[in-house]
Amino acid sequence: MSTNLTTKTVQGVGWTGASQAMRLTLQLGIIAVIARFLTPEDFGLVAMVAVFTSFILIFRDFGLSAALIQRKELHEEHLSSSFWINVMAGFLLSLAMAALAPAIALFYNEGRLVLITIFLGSTFFISSFSIVQSALFVKEMKFKSLAIVEITALFISGIVAIVLAVAGFGVWSLVWQQITMNFIMTVLIWILSRWRPRFFFRWNRVQEFLGFGLNLTGFNFVNYFNRHLDNLLIGKFLGSIPLGFYNLAYRILLFPIVNISWVIGRVMFPGLSAIQADKNRVKDVYIKATRYIALISFPLMIGVLIVAPEFVRVVFGPQWERSIFLIQILALVGFIQSVGTSVGWIYMSQGRTNILFKWGIITLFVYTTSFILGLKWNVEGVAVAYAIASLLLAYPNFAIPFRLINLRVGYFIQQFKSIALAAICMGGIVLPLRYILKNIFELKNLFTLLLSFAVGTASYMVFLYLFERDVYRETLLLLKRIKPASSDAAYQGSSD
Repeated sequence: MSTNLTTKTVQGVGWTGASQAMRLTLQLGIIAVIARFLTPEDFGLVAMVAVFTSFILIFRDFGLSAALIQRKELHEEHLSSSFWINVMAGFLLSLAMAALAPAIALFYNEGRLVLITIFLGSTFFISSFSIVQSALFVKEMKFKSLAIVEITALFISGIVAIVLAVAGFGVWSLVWQQITMNFIMTVLIWILSRWRPRFFFRWNRVQEFLGFGLNLTGFNFVNYFNRHLDNLLIGKFLGSIPLGFYNLAYRILLFPIVNISWVIGRVMFPGLSAIQADKNRVKDVYIKATRYIALISFPLMIGVLIVAPEFVRVVFGPQWERSIFLIQILALVGFIQSVGTSVGWIYMSQGRTNILFKWGIITLFVYTTSFILGLKWNVEGVAVAYAIASLLLAYPNFAIPFRLINLRVGYFIQQFKSIALAAICMGGIVLPLRYILKNIFELKNLFTLLLSFAVGTASYMVFLYLFERDVYRETLLLLKRIKPASSDAAYQGSSD
């Protein structure tokens, strides 16, 4: 990888890492405040609609934005044609959600979902105006701009949600949070981007992207069911209250961890695409990136598994105690998926979304079977079934894409032994400490949580230094290269 590309990649990871840390902190704070004023049913109602909005989202741009990032040479006709397709698709998808609203309400036998669905569906049209500009930011690794946009939008929409929740708007505080966030992001992206669409459309330019994009859309189609079928089945057969507990556990734990991998993937996808022909470089960069994910996710998952009772009682209150077991089970899923979701970088950067699509069909069958079987034991059974299915799929999930870059699964696992061992040893310290603080000294939940976190963090750093000293040197080298980047240069699309 060239020095310039390496610097951009490292700075991109720095910006996305800092951005993600702030976003997760904000998100946790916002949800913690809102949860005090809302009920599990309010969260469950939005989760019911989210099952369908996430499905419609699959078809938002038919993979065109990813194709724009993966393609080495772009012209103005590619960009403007993609822009107008996105706007039209966004408009049609918002109309589709409005048309489906009565059917969705009937499916759940919940009349309140009609208006909620219509309003949440409007976000497709709002966000369609910024898809191409966002893709250009990613392609050119302008992650500083994206960080500013995302954090600002989350902060403003969070304030709106909190004000509405305190004022007694209930579930509508969550609805307007989503609408506000999409609107603010679109406005800010237009302000920061100098590229503007031109009033012409070339279908032949769009066709150049369809092979890549449609296979990616196909994978997203089946992956949607992998990600949301549990919510769909819980909402349909168990009701909004169990779904509210499950959805909170997912949002607090699994979604942030998977999202860390996804955000770093925004940096790695364009970076790996730029060196896609050099398999050895791709392999080395991929291993390093996933190791940095594990440095955060492994101890975090083990820590949450241990202190989940205190965490839920302190942050969300006693009315959410049923989520404790769900969070602990999803911590096991997060341990696997925090690294496992990164394989998409390989498929996409190598242009092999066709294999990704086929693998998605297999995982859909496995997850569907597990969720249906888990329903017999209520929402807790679904969570356990999810964890078992994730464990069964772990090996082939890595082995199949690794063939594209000549990487052996055994060698890959060896790169994580020291990190995993440090995290496990940390857990061995925190587990008895929590018991002592809680049962012998009888400390309150807040003090038990804070002391467990402090001791866990310190012990993890010590164990990591003992088992993997090289990671310290690598981290220091990276930190030296992460410095404020020069102002993002404007993208100038070249026309034929």
